[in-house]
Amino acid sequence: SSAALPDSSGSGRRLVYSRAGQRVWAVGDDGSIIRSWLVSGSKYNNEQPGTHKVYSRSEITTAWNGRAYLKLMVRWLKTEKGAIGFHSIPIHVSDGTVYQTDAELGQRLSGGCQRQSPLDAQFVWEWATIGTPVVVI
Repeated sequence: SSAALPDSSGSGRRLVYSRAGQRVWAVGDDGSIIRSWLVSGSKYNNEQPGTHKVYSRSEITTAWNGRAYLKLMVRWLKTEKGAIGFHSIPIHVSDGTVYQTDAELGQRLSGGCQRQSPLDAQFVWEWATIGTPVVVI
């Protein structure tokens, strides 16, 4: 199924992000899948394949252009434009509306980050502490 953990996705406790499938898995120490969900990742393929680590977290931050609020941001990659990380679906600063619906998750819609439903973002916020490996394939 689409939810099967990809081969060669590392070992141990980690998050695995499939760019092709726009899906994330939370994997436990013993290799068991704790949770799997769809995200909306980058339109630009600027997520770097390989193994990264969560290095910074913010309950709320703004997008690099100041136009969006990003809640429960869990950063794992530094780029020239700003950080890439997992966060809840962004909210327009101008009027408080969301950038996309939960139904649109699974489509590449972001500038780099992985947008998640609020429930999945809350799970990652609680589970992915500093140093948690993020495997991007």
